[in-house]
Amino acid sequence: MRIKFITAVFLGACSYGVLSTLVKLAYENGVPTAVVTSSQFLIGWFLLATLLAFTQKKRRLTMKEKIQLMLAGIPTGLVGIFYYLSLVTIEASVAIILLFQFVWIGVVLESLINRQFPTKKTVGSLIILLIGTVLASGSPWFNQGTVHWLGVLFGLLAAVSFALFILANAKVLPQLPTVQRSYYMVSGSLMAVLFIFGPQLFYQPLTTYGQLGWYGVLLGFFGVCIPPLLFAYGMPQIGSGLGSILSSIELPVAVLLSVIVLKETVILSQWIGVFFIFLAIILPNIEWKKEQLAKNPL
Repeated sequence: MRIKFITAVFLGACSYGVLSTLVKLAYENGVPTAVVTSSQFLIGWFLLATLLAFTQKKRRLTMKEKIQLMLAGIPTGLVGIFYYLSLVTIEASVAIILLFQFVWIGVVLESLINRQFPTKKTVGSLIILLIGTVLASGSPWFNQGTVHWLGVLFGLLAAVSFALFILANAKVLPQLPTVQRSYYMVSGSLMAVLFIFGPQLFYQPLTTYGQLGWYGVLLGFFGVCIPPLLFAYGMPQIGSGLGSILSSIELPVAVLLSVIVLKETVILSQWIGVFFIFLAIILPNIEWKKEQLAKNPL
Protein backbone atom coordinates (compact mmCIF):
# COMPACT_ATOMS: atom_id res chain seq x y z
CA MET A 1 0.00 0.00 0.00
CA ARG A 2 1.43 3.39 -0.97
CA ILE A 3 0.60 6.87 0.22
CA LYS A 4 -0.22 8.00 -3.33
CA PHE A 5 -3.11 5.51 -3.55
CA ILE A 6 -4.48 6.68 -0.19
CA THR A 7 -4.15 10.30 -1.36
CA ALA A 8 -6.01 9.52 -4.60
CA VAL A 9 -9.00 8.03 -2.77
CA PHE A 10 -8.94 10.85 -0.21
CA LEU A 11 -9.02 13.53 -2.94
CA GLY A 12 -11.74 11.65 -4.84
CA ALA A 13 -13.91 11.70 -1.72
CA CYS A 14 -13.14 15.42 -1.20
CA SER A 15 -14.41 15.98 -4.74
CA TYR A 16 -17.74 14.39 -3.77
CA GLY A 17 -17.95 16.82 -0.86
CA VAL A 18 -18.16 19.73 -3.31
CA LEU A 19 -21.41 18.44 -4.83
CA SER A 20 -23.91 19.39 -2.11
CA THR A 21 -22.95 23.08 -2.37
CA LEU A 22 -23.20 23.04 -6.17
CA VAL A 23 -26.57 21.26 -6.04
CA LYS A 24 -27.94 23.82 -3.57
CA LEU A 25 -26.80 26.66 -5.83
CA ALA A 26 -28.48 24.98 -8.82
CA TYR A 27 -31.69 24.51 -6.83
CA GLU A 28 -31.64 28.20 -5.91
CA ASN A 29 -31.62 28.91 -9.66
CA GLY A 30 -34.81 26.86 -9.99
CA VAL A 31 -33.28 23.77 -11.63
CA PRO A 32 -35.22 20.54 -10.80
CA THR A 33 -33.60 17.34 -9.50
CA ALA A 34 -34.05 15.40 -12.77
CA VAL A 35 -32.13 18.03 -14.76
CA VAL A 36 -29.40 18.45 -12.13
CA THR A 37 -28.73 14.71 -11.82
CA SER A 38 -29.01 13.83 -15.52
CA SER A 39 -26.85 16.79 -16.60
CA GLN A 40 -24.23 15.87 -14.00
CA PHE A 41 -23.83 12.37 -15.42
CA LEU A 42 -24.13 13.40 -19.08
CA ILE A 43 -21.43 16.07 -18.77
CA GLY A 44 -19.20 13.81 -16.64
CA TRP A 45 -19.54 11.02 -19.20
CA PHE A 46 -18.67 13.43 -22.03
CA LEU A 47 -15.56 14.64 -20.17
CA LEU A 48 -14.38 11.05 -19.64
CA ALA A 49 -15.14 10.15 -23.28
CA THR A 50 -13.04 13.12 -24.43
CA LEU A 51 -10.22 12.15 -22.09
CA LEU A 52 -10.35 8.54 -23.31
CA ALA A 53 -10.14 9.68 -26.95
CA PHE A 54 -6.82 11.43 -26.23
CA THR A 55 -5.45 8.63 -24.03
CA GLN A 56 -2.94 6.28 -25.60
CA LYS A 57 -2.89 3.80 -22.71
CA LYS A 58 -5.90 1.61 -23.46
CA ARG A 59 -6.52 -1.93 -24.57
CA ARG A 60 -9.14 -3.73 -26.62
CA LEU A 61 -11.89 -4.97 -24.31
CA THR A 62 -14.13 -7.95 -24.84
CA MET A 63 -17.90 -7.46 -24.73
CA LYS A 64 -17.94 -9.38 -21.44
CA GLU A 65 -15.45 -6.95 -19.87
CA LYS A 66 -17.44 -3.93 -21.07
CA ILE A 67 -20.65 -5.34 -19.60
CA GLN A 68 -18.90 -6.14 -16.30
CA LEU A 69 -17.65 -2.57 -16.00
CA MET A 70 -21.00 -1.03 -16.93
CA LEU A 71 -22.82 -3.19 -14.39
CA ALA A 72 -20.22 -2.20 -11.79
CA GLY A 73 -20.96 1.45 -12.54
CA ILE A 74 -24.72 1.23 -11.98
CA PRO A 75 -24.45 1.69 -8.16
CA THR A 76 -22.91 5.14 -8.74
CA GLY A 77 -26.05 6.32 -10.50
CA LEU A 78 -28.28 4.65 -7.92
CA VAL A 79 -26.63 6.60 -5.08
CA GLY A 80 -27.91 9.91 -6.43
CA ILE A 81 -31.33 8.51 -7.35
CA PHE A 82 -32.02 6.90 -3.96
CA TYR A 83 -30.56 9.81 -2.00
CA TYR A 84 -32.72 12.38 -3.78
CA LEU A 85 -35.81 10.17 -3.32
CA SER A 86 -35.09 9.90 0.42
CA LEU A 87 -35.09 13.70 0.69
CA VAL A 88 -38.73 13.78 -0.45
CA THR A 89 -39.99 12.33 2.86
CA ILE A 90 -37.22 12.85 5.47
CA GLU A 91 -35.00 15.72 6.60
CA ALA A 92 -31.65 16.23 4.88
CA SER A 93 -29.82 15.86 8.21
CA VAL A 94 -31.36 12.41 8.70
CA ALA A 95 -30.75 11.43 5.06
CA ILE A 96 -27.01 12.19 5.31
CA ILE A 97 -26.70 9.97 8.40
CA LEU A 98 -28.42 7.14 6.54
CA LEU A 99 -26.17 7.65 3.49
CA PHE A 100 -23.05 7.52 5.63
CA GLN A 101 -23.92 4.02 6.79
CA PHE A 102 -21.97 3.06 3.65
CA VAL A 103 -18.83 3.22 5.80
CA TRP A 104 -19.61 0.22 8.01
CA ILE A 105 -21.51 -1.54 5.19
CA GLY A 106 -18.36 -1.31 3.05
CA VAL A 107 -16.19 -2.75 5.83
CA VAL A 108 -18.68 -5.59 6.41
CA LEU A 109 -18.83 -6.41 2.68
CA GLU A 110 -15.03 -6.55 2.44
CA SER A 111 -14.90 -8.76 5.55
CA LEU A 112 -17.44 -11.17 4.05
CA ILE A 113 -15.56 -11.34 0.74
CA ASN A 114 -12.17 -11.81 2.42
CA ARG A 115 -13.69 -14.10 5.09
CA GLN A 116 -12.00 -12.35 7.96
CA PHE A 117 -13.22 -10.07 10.74
CA PRO A 118 -12.27 -6.37 10.75
CA THR A 119 -9.40 -5.52 13.10
CA LYS A 120 -10.09 -3.86 16.46
CA LYS A 121 -8.50 -0.67 15.11
CA THR A 122 -10.92 -0.65 12.16
CA VAL A 123 -13.92 -1.21 14.43
CA GLY A 124 -12.71 1.58 16.73
CA SER A 125 -12.38 3.94 13.76
CA LEU A 126 -15.89 3.04 12.60
CA ILE A 127 -17.38 3.86 16.01
CA ILE A 128 -15.60 7.24 16.11
CA LEU A 129 -16.68 7.86 12.53
CA LEU A 130 -20.37 7.15 13.12
CA ILE A 131 -20.42 9.41 16.19
CA GLY A 132 -18.72 12.13 14.15
CA THR A 133 -21.23 11.71 11.31
CA VAL A 134 -24.21 12.24 13.63
CA LEU A 135 -22.61 15.34 15.16
CA ALA A 136 -21.33 16.83 11.88
CA SER A 137 -24.71 16.49 10.16
CA GLY A 138 -26.27 18.70 12.85
CA SER A 139 -29.13 16.25 12.91
CA PRO A 140 -32.01 16.67 15.36
CA TRP A 141 -32.53 12.91 14.89
CA PHE A 142 -33.96 12.32 18.33
CA ASN A 143 -36.42 15.19 17.92
CA GLN A 144 -37.76 14.10 14.57
CA GLY A 145 -40.79 12.28 15.92
CA THR A 146 -42.10 9.92 13.25
CA VAL A 147 -39.61 9.30 10.46
CA HIS A 148 -41.21 8.06 7.25
CA TRP A 149 -40.19 4.45 6.59
CA LEU A 150 -39.95 4.98 2.82
CA GLY A 151 -37.43 7.80 3.24
CA VAL A 152 -35.37 5.62 5.59
CA LEU A 153 -35.50 2.78 3.06
CA PHE A 154 -34.28 4.99 0.21
CA GLY A 155 -31.55 6.45 2.44
CA LEU A 156 -30.28 2.99 3.33
CA LEU A 157 -30.45 1.89 -0.32
CA ALA A 158 -28.26 4.90 -1.17
CA ALA A 159 -25.78 3.75 1.48
CA VAL A 160 -25.72 0.19 0.12
CA SER A 161 -25.26 1.55 -3.43
CA PHE A 162 -22.30 3.71 -2.36
CA ALA A 163 -20.71 0.76 -0.55
CA LEU A 164 -21.14 -1.38 -3.69
CA PHE A 165 -19.61 1.40 -5.81
CA ILE A 166 -16.51 1.45 -3.58
CA LEU A 167 -16.32 -2.35 -3.61
CA ALA A 168 -16.66 -2.46 -7.41
CA ASN A 169 -13.81 0.03 -7.78
CA ALA A 170 -11.62 -2.22 -5.66
CA LYS A 171 -12.54 -5.56 -7.24
CA VAL A 172 -13.83 -5.32 -10.83
CA LEU A 173 -11.06 -5.60 -13.47
CA PRO A 174 -8.55 -3.49 -11.50
CA GLN A 175 -5.77 -4.27 -14.00
CA LEU A 176 -7.36 -2.13 -16.74
CA PRO A 177 -6.11 1.41 -17.55
CA THR A 178 -7.74 3.91 -15.18
CA VAL A 179 -9.38 6.20 -17.76
CA GLN A 180 -10.77 3.34 -19.83
CA ARG A 181 -12.13 1.59 -16.73
CA SER A 182 -13.75 4.78 -15.43
CA TYR A 183 -15.37 5.55 -18.78
CA TYR A 184 -17.23 2.24 -18.98
CA MET A 185 -18.28 2.34 -15.33
CA VAL A 186 -19.69 5.86 -15.73
CA SER A 187 -21.47 4.69 -18.90
CA GLY A 188 -23.32 2.19 -16.72
CA SER A 189 -24.24 4.81 -14.13
CA LEU A 190 -25.42 7.20 -16.87
CA MET A 191 -27.78 4.55 -18.25
CA ALA A 192 -29.23 3.98 -14.77
CA VAL A 193 -29.85 7.72 -14.26
CA LEU A 194 -31.40 8.22 -17.71
CA PHE A 195 -33.62 5.18 -17.20
CA ILE A 196 -35.13 6.87 -14.11
CA PHE A 197 -35.01 10.57 -15.01
CA GLY A 198 -34.84 10.47 -18.83
CA PRO A 199 -38.60 10.80 -19.53
CA GLN A 200 -38.81 13.91 -17.29
CA LEU A 201 -36.16 15.73 -19.35
CA PHE A 202 -38.47 16.04 -22.37
CA TYR A 203 -40.97 18.11 -20.37
CA GLN A 204 -38.46 20.70 -19.16
CA PRO A 205 -38.37 24.15 -20.83
CA LEU A 206 -35.11 25.13 -22.50
CA THR A 207 -34.67 27.97 -20.00
CA THR A 208 -34.16 25.34 -17.28
CA TYR A 209 -30.96 24.14 -18.93
CA GLY A 210 -29.80 27.73 -19.26
CA GLN A 211 -30.38 28.23 -15.53
CA LEU A 212 -28.18 25.21 -14.83
CA GLY A 213 -25.25 26.87 -16.64
CA TRP A 214 -21.76 26.21 -15.27
CA TYR A 215 -23.18 24.32 -12.30
CA GLY A 216 -23.79 21.37 -14.63
CA VAL A 217 -20.18 21.42 -15.86
CA LEU A 218 -18.80 21.63 -12.32
CA LEU A 219 -21.13 18.85 -11.11
CA GLY A 220 -20.01 16.63 -13.98
CA PHE A 221 -16.34 17.39 -13.29
CA PHE A 222 -16.35 17.01 -9.49
CA GLY A 223 -19.08 14.37 -9.26
CA VAL A 224 -18.66 12.05 -12.24
CA CYS A 225 -15.26 12.65 -13.86
CA ILE A 226 -12.73 13.12 -11.03
CA PRO A 227 -13.91 10.66 -8.29
CA PRO A 228 -14.19 7.57 -10.54
CA LEU A 229 -10.73 8.26 -11.98
CA LEU A 230 -9.11 8.64 -8.56
CA PHE A 231 -11.07 5.74 -7.05
CA ALA A 232 -10.23 3.47 -9.99
CA TYR A 233 -6.56 4.34 -9.49
CA GLY A 234 -6.33 4.02 -5.70
CA MET A 235 -9.12 1.74 -4.49
CA PRO A 236 -7.75 -1.56 -5.90
CA GLN A 237 -4.50 -0.91 -4.00
CA ILE A 238 -5.94 -0.04 -0.56
CA GLY A 239 -9.12 -2.16 -0.46
CA SER A 240 -12.73 -1.16 0.04
CA GLY A 241 -12.50 -1.26 3.87
CA LEU A 242 -9.98 1.56 4.25
CA GLY A 243 -11.47 3.15 1.14
CA SER A 244 -14.85 3.42 2.87
CA ILE A 245 -13.29 5.13 5.90
CA LEU A 246 -11.33 7.57 3.71
CA SER A 247 -14.47 8.38 1.73
CA SER A 248 -16.11 9.81 4.83
CA ILE A 249 -14.05 13.00 4.31
CA GLU A 250 -16.91 13.98 1.98
CA LEU A 251 -19.02 15.23 4.91
CA PRO A 252 -16.43 17.59 6.48
CA VAL A 253 -15.72 19.07 3.03
CA ALA A 254 -19.45 19.63 2.52
CA VAL A 255 -19.72 21.33 5.93
CA LEU A 256 -16.72 23.61 5.26
CA LEU A 257 -18.02 24.67 1.84
CA SER A 258 -21.49 25.34 3.23
CA VAL A 259 -19.86 27.86 5.59
CA ILE A 260 -17.50 29.44 3.03
CA VAL A 261 -19.74 29.52 -0.06
CA LEU A 262 -23.33 29.34 1.20
CA LYS A 263 -22.67 31.33 4.41
CA GLU A 264 -24.56 28.73 6.45
CA THR A 265 -24.25 28.65 10.23
CA VAL A 266 -22.43 25.64 11.68
CA ILE A 267 -22.81 24.97 15.41
CA LEU A 268 -20.08 23.76 17.77
CA SER A 269 -21.30 20.15 17.81
CA GLN A 270 -20.89 20.00 14.02
CA TRP A 271 -17.25 21.14 14.25
CA ILE A 272 -16.69 18.49 16.93
CA GLY A 273 -18.19 15.96 14.52
CA VAL A 274 -15.82 17.10 11.77
CA PHE A 275 -12.90 16.62 14.17
CA PHE A 276 -14.12 13.08 15.00
CA ILE A 277 -14.31 12.21 11.30
CA PHE A 278 -10.78 13.48 10.67
CA LEU A 279 -9.63 11.46 13.70
CA ALA A 280 -11.29 8.30 12.36
CA ILE A 281 -9.56 8.79 9.00
CA ILE A 282 -6.13 9.54 10.47
CA LEU A 283 -5.96 6.64 12.97
CA PRO A 284 -5.90 3.73 10.46
CA ASN A 285 -3.28 5.55 8.37
CA ILE A 286 -1.05 6.21 11.40
CA GLU A 287 -1.16 2.48 12.18
CA TRP A 288 -0.37 1.67 8.54
CA LYS A 289 2.61 4.07 8.62
CA LYS A 290 3.92 2.44 11.81
CA GLU A 291 3.69 -0.98 10.17
CA GLN A 292 5.59 0.28 7.12
CA LEU A 293 8.34 1.79 9.29
CA ALA A 294 8.61 -1.46 11.26
CA LYS A 295 9.06 -3.41 8.02
CA ASN A 296 11.45 -0.88 6.48
CA PRO A 297 13.33 0.92 9.29
CA LEU A 298 15.58 3.81 8.29
